[in-house]
Amino acid sequence: MSRKQSWGSLTFTLPVVILLALINIYLLMYMHSHNGETTVILTEKVYNKNSDSSSSYVQANKEMKNNRRSGDGESDRTNPIIHKSGAQKHSDDDGHRSPEVNPAHDGNDVTEYVVSVDNLVDEMIETLRTTTLKKSKSSVFPSYFWNMTMGKLTHHLGYYQRSRAKTLAGYDDIKTSGPLPAWKLVHRNIRQFSLYSPDDPNVDQLLKDMATLPITEADENDGGTQLKINTRLSDGGRAVLKPMRYGREVEADENRYIFDDIERHIAEIAAFQLDRVLGFYRVPPTIGRLVNITSELKPIVPKSIHQTMFTSPAGNLCFYGECDYYCDSAFAFCGRPDVIEVSMMSYLPSRNIAGRKSWYQPWRRSYNKRRKAYWEEHDDLCDKVRHESPYNNGKILLDMIDAHTFDFLTGNKDRHSFATFREFGNFTFPIMYDNGRGFGRRTYDAMSILAPLDQCCLIRKSTFLKYVKLYMGPEKLSYLMKEALKSDPIAPVLIRGHLTALDRRIVKILHAVAVCLQKKSVNEVIVDDRF
Repeated sequence: MSRKQSWGSLTFTLPVVILLALINIYLLMYMHSHNGETTVILTEKVYNKNSDSSSSYVQANKEMKNNRRSGDGESDRTNPIIHKSGAQKHSDDDGHRSPEVNPAHDGNDVTEYVVSVDNLVDEMIETLRTTTLKKSKSSVFPSYFWNMTMGKLTHHLGYYQRSRAKTLAGYDDIKTSGPLPAWKLVHRNIRQFSLYSPDDPNVDQLLKDMATLPITEADENDGGTQLKINTRLSDGGRAVLKPMRYGREVEADENRYIFDDIERHIAEIAAFQLDRVLGFYRVPPTIGRLVNITSELKPIVPKSIHQTMFTSPAGNLCFYGECDYYCDSAFAFCGRPDVIEVSMMSYLPSRNIAGRKSWYQPWRRSYNKRRKAYWEEHDDLCDKVRHESPYNNGKILLDMIDAHTFDFLTGNKDRHSFATFREFGNFTFPIMYDNGRGFGRRTYDAMSILAPLDQCCLIRKSTFLKYVKLYMGPEKLSYLMKEALKSDPIAPVLIRGHLTALDRRIVKILHAVAVCLQKKSVNEVIVDDRF
């Protein structure tokens, strides 16, 4: 080929290459700016539906849309990433590896959250906008629902019943000659349908007292399988102390059965604040505290704890006490060097004032390595339970389903029984203490906890409204919990992964309700019982 021919070919090819390059640049710029959509590769952890522990890994493509949260002045503080998920039915436990935002940080200082949405849930909400419940002749979504904040909504729902419910009669005869401490004022305000009132300023004072007042007595708690310490404070109030064993970032071992799982002090604190945010008011007030083992515990603990104290190779003061599980040097509680984080859960009133009755929890686990519980293999337990006392009174069964959705949010699979105040009979509320096995795994959702909801296809209207409010926003549960926990003495109580898991689990609860509404009518599934 001559030089002249080569030059002619080059002059023809060069403009074509430049033109194609310009077109590609334009298309890339257009795609980048169009709705700000970006496709990324995520990793999901998928669990065998017949197991709470087996796992495998798969790669999945997910679309992530970056939107700003609007309303209530939150757009400057939060920037949620929307994870769009299709409608899926979860028949049993299903692990979920959630998308991570800013993985270089895993504390409460970040302002980004992973928020999931579900097409089936969206369709359900849209359908129910114009639906009326026959029994109460009221709309599923009352007119005030759409413009009310979560805090105002929880305060409004059930207010009439809570405020007019009777209190414990035992306190009527107690005479006082002076001001009462906060713990006793909180006890005097316990009512038939709530353990505390959202309007009671003494609850916050009680929390402050448990976090700051001198501890005057300490003894081992005889109940449970792991070490707990009963304490008395200088104002006469009592609290159950659970020391920190592992840091917040330590995940529960997926190969352990629930009865082998280690309790977490942060779970007790977070469970109380979650109970408060959701407006259930059933978990005893609980707060974190920093305790000096040398000066605060060592002089007052019993011999069973004192004789187990030792100095670790790292120079930290440790102890382990006596208990059925994990009370040896390999699982000791260690300070830094002698200061340790603990949770402080307030005592319930003494039994001579407020006797309790314990109830068998129908959906409890078998606690056996080789045998499953009836409900794990059959779907008809609800048909049997709903006609038996106390679940046939129209309230306790709905309370039990509330409790399971609450436990699903925390990840606690250890709700084997519950207690009520004997004085209030069966038409009362379950006391939700002992939440230490929650918040153990932030990338795993134990779908089997929702068995009562799946099998009964029942949910209280007020509970449904709260979860829909959290799903729709602008206030997400992760944000409300972060705000509720930020002033705790041992904050941050929950790391970001546990906060974002709350939003993901809200979606799954509502998805279960949506599946029920595909099988049954609205009036069969959503119950307006005025609580």
